[in-house]
Amino acid sequence: MTAAVCQPATRQLAIAAPETEELHALTRQHPCALALLNRLFVILVTSYVGHVELRSAHRRAMSVERLKSMNATRIFLLAKIPEKEKYITQEAINNESDIFGDLLQGDFTEDYRNLTHKHLMGLQWASTFCNTSFILKVDDDIVFNLNQTYNFITKIKDEKNLLIGYMLNNTLPRRSKQNKWYVTQEEYSGNIYPPYLSGWYYIMSSNIASLITREAPYHYQFWIDDIFVTGILSEFLGITLRHLPKDYWLEYYELLECCLKDMVMKSIQCEYVVGPNGGRNELIVEFNNALEKCKRKNCTIRSEHQSLKKVCINFRERTIFGDGKAVIQKVKL
Repeated sequence: MTAAVCQPATRQLAIAAPETEELHALTRQHPCALALLNRLFVILVTSYVGHVELRSAHRRAMSVERLKSMNATRIFLLAKIPEKEKYITQEAINNESDIFGDLLQGDFTEDYRNLTHKHLMGLQWASTFCNTSFILKVDDDIVFNLNQTYNFITKIKDEKNLLIGYMLNNTLPRRSKQNKWYVTQEEYSGNIYPPYLSGWYYIMSSNIASLITREAPYHYQFWIDDIFVTGILSEFLGITLRHLPKDYWLEYYELLECCLKDMVMKSIQCEYVVGPNGGRNELIVEFNNALEKCKRKNCTIRSEHQSLKKVCINFRERTIFGDGKAVIQKVKL
């Protein structure tokens, strides 16, 4: 049960609260402008502004018509083009927005340290303008099973105060300056992060998104967005995180490729829902196409003694905040 947060008039803002109009000033088409009554869910896809091909893959894997049949809408979250970016122009982004109407571009520059702004921008927009019950937040390099996601949300459609995904516990701040996720004592003074959800894929009820975005301006904007949004703010608000089962997740793209191969070659269902694309943009298209064919062909359920992780061997160990070291791995496909 989530308690509403009281905000006394004497509370001090940690940052200036952004005006909603400033959040989407760079795109002419506004997602959710064509109102649907009672959307079931909105998919927020965190996307680097230059990832044009990845966004195209998402659209081809999950068409607007298919999303509408599920009472769903997709929004790609972008920021301003950085000066070092030579392969994309604002004119091209404007054209993409005019054609598809699914971009929300914030008035801040693309940067890892601005991901919290992008994350909150999406939650604020979806919970304010999209008339939705739930929000699915994913990264653009993540592959997921849309049908399974829809089935899950349909089962919990009457729930409120929901925040569910891959829960991470006992994660330590990285204090080495060589680490990509290096955090200073000034940025985060604690010795351990609160429990939080991986930003790969999580589901949040709209009322929780409203609570979080209203509370955020009263806090220092910690730059690791997953930890700040689903960890620090959720803990402050007393929101209970829930963990999706282990058989929902594939942590390595090699396993996802193996699951895809079994669907295509052996007509065996892929029981997993979420995994990374390993840098292969078309994987989300191939995976969802194979899922649709499997649905029509009534693919067989994988037997326990042929579990995917036994058939497809992977010796890598999971690391959320990697140090960038080389890893030798053996994969059997």
